[in-house]
Amino acid sequence: MNIDLLIKGGTVVDPARGLQTKADIGVKAGRILELNGDVVATREINADGCLIVPGLIDFHAHIFAPGTEVSVWADSAMLPQGVTTVVDAGSAGSGNYANFIGTVLAFNQVRVFSLINVSTTGLITLRYLENVNPKYYDIIALKALFEKYQGQLFGLKVRLSRDIVRDLGSEPLKAMLKIAEEIGCRVVVHVTDPPCPITEIADLLRPGDVFCHVYHGTGRTIIDDHGKVLPGIRAARQRGVIFDAANGFGHFSFAVARAAIRDGFLPDIISTDLSVSTLYMDYVFGLPYVMSKYLNLGVSLMEIVAASTSTTARWLGIQEQLGTLRPGAVADIAVLKLINRPTRFRDTPGEVFVGEQLLVPQMTVLGGKIVYRQVDFST
Repeated sequence: MNIDLLIKGGTVVDPARGLQTKADIGVKAGRILELNGDVVATREINADGCLIVPGLIDFHAHIFAPGTEVSVWADSAMLPQGVTTVVDAGSAGSGNYANFIGTVLAFNQVRVFSLINVSTTGLITLRYLENVNPKYYDIIALKALFEKYQGQLFGLKVRLSRDIVRDLGSEPLKAMLKIAEEIGCRVVVHVTDPPCPITEIADLLRPGDVFCHVYHGTGRTIIDDHGKVLPGIRAARQRGVIFDAANGFGHFSFAVARAAIRDGFLPDIISTDLSVSTLYMDYVFGLPYVMSKYLNLGVSLMEIVAASTSTTARWLGIQEQLGTLRPGAVADIAVLKLINRPTRFRDTPGEVFVGEQLLVPQMTVLGGKIVYRQVDFST
């Protein structure tokens, strides 16, 4: 059997198949190939001592560069971190979404999907906050964009924090949900220092909607006075609401995360909320660094990889093609090395936690092609 690429000797972690075992991965014509009999590969990679996982999917990042001040350049931020698919978290609004399509998709290799900010201008600058007053929502433009960019545009996004919504309370979310019902899409809501009881927000969300920054520690959080997850938050999960960690600079508290994990409330999705203020910085750095934090907090490797690959792929409806290493899937692959090394992790309130394990990206394969490799990674 002649193939293009053979990655051998590593431990395959593929949550979509419940698989964690030492195995080889073959690639031919951009697809994962089932290996049978003798194999002759154009290129062989020795991944002994490494983890072979599906190409990582970062569900929450800001990659509309150079269209917004907050955004990073997608390829340079994602591919060296083993991320082959990224969802832009509403960097653009209806007023500049066409520019997002014309720049980000045209000039990057990484697979890009997106949310659209319900605020017309999106997150264009860090100098002032977006206007989320529902009277300025451009409903006609939003409907037209969802119709035009089916398969690319997956949901509406709003940031629901007190400093953003001011005296509007939960009205921006309620108005967005009405639009979402008309369009037939899901919503993602940023929740940090919420302007109303946090369970009110969770109660409004529908199955498939996403509550992001679940472990934030500013204002009202998901933890009650007894250190337990609020019943309303659990009820929302039972209804099918998705909870995204979305680390970011100002959206993570070790105290909240430890309490939630201790109470059995793990994140459905682990993402970065990467921006110019967090890329390669010690709050976020990149997705494997964020994943490492949860590993040091006691979450299992299988659960962490699932929250960074297969769960997001299912949300996007691409689970047969991406987020898995099953034969026939697109050959998006990340090779990571789990090393024992004291590593500092910081949260928003200022706590510094030193973990002992760190996931270090070694190689990224996108559609069967090697697009990143550590200089000392053996081939």
